[in-house]
Amino acid sequence: MNKLVATLAATTVLFAGTTLYMWQKLGEREAADAAVQTAAATTPGPGTPSVTASATPASMRPAGMPAAGANTATTPGSEAAAGPASASGDASRQVMLPFAKDFLRQYEDPALRTSLVKAARTGMASQYARLRERLKLDANTFNQLVDVLSEEQVEMQAGFYRCFVNPSCDTSKLGPPPDHSDEYLALLGADKYADFTAYRTSMPEWQSVVQLRGRLSESNYLTDSNAERLISALSAARERYTTETNQAGAKLRGWGTGAGMVWYSADGGAEEQLASAAQFSERMRQSAATVLSADQLRAYVQLQEELLAALATYLHSQFGKPG
Repeated sequence: MNKLVATLAATTVLFAGTTLYMWQKLGEREAADAAVQTAAATTPGPGTPSVTASATPASMRPAGMPAAGANTATTPGSEAAAGPASASGDASRQVMLPFAKDFLRQYEDPALRTSLVKAARTGMASQYARLRERLKLDANTFNQLVDVLSEEQVEMQAGFYRCFVNPSCDTSKLGPPPDHSDEYLALLGADKYADFTAYRTSMPEWQSVVQLRGRLSESNYLTDSNAERLISALSAARERYTTETNQAGAKLRGWGTGAGMVWYSADGGAEEQLASAAQFSERMRQSAATVLSADQLRAYVQLQEELLAALATYLHSQFGKPG
């Protein structure tokens, strides 16, 4: 498999898995904190009826979830761990460390590792349901595929977290993840394997389209066929950009949130990297414009603006805000 495609595919798996785990754990912690605050606020006094309140964690994930690029082994959270020292960067690392250590604690216990894989499997089965329909996979083949995907995701997360918790390990210089391409190829065959790889690398675009559909009103509903067209258009634009950047010899990085991913050249300081990310975003907007209506496009542009704003906050925390 093409090295760039392989890296992008691995990036998608690691980004999705690490983001999901961190989001889930942060939500659990927020729920616990909120429950304590609620209990303190609603403790009944003499003659006061008891009040029962439930804490619902907000949709939150750690800011700064970068992901691997074609010419770098950067993985989610690595700039927070290995980037220029800053108060914000140190704070980001301190937020992530407990979750990284908790993950490794579970991974190193065979019984708990099974639970990690099982949890990953639920997400994988959902994410790849569309692929099952597209490739007409029988239940047994699909279950085997999800098994390998889940094991791979947990394995890659553990590799990243082992480096992250080690102050002397630079996560931006991690080696390539374990290669499971032979297993996928044997399971799917050459033709279906190519479709699987394309589907896998388009996962950030799929995430973005899911977010977009959630923001559109019924009158601006994005049909299934146009959603597929949009994913294809965005994936093609991303592939062109990453290939060109890679061929130019620039160090490519990806950074994402639940709204999708933005790719950019990691050369230069914060402003140069932001400018590169803005160029990538503009390409995505132009591609989206070939599929979306004016109202739908405005919602997509808003998603892109939020993604760039989050990246700007992250980069400025690493490099310092411009004077």
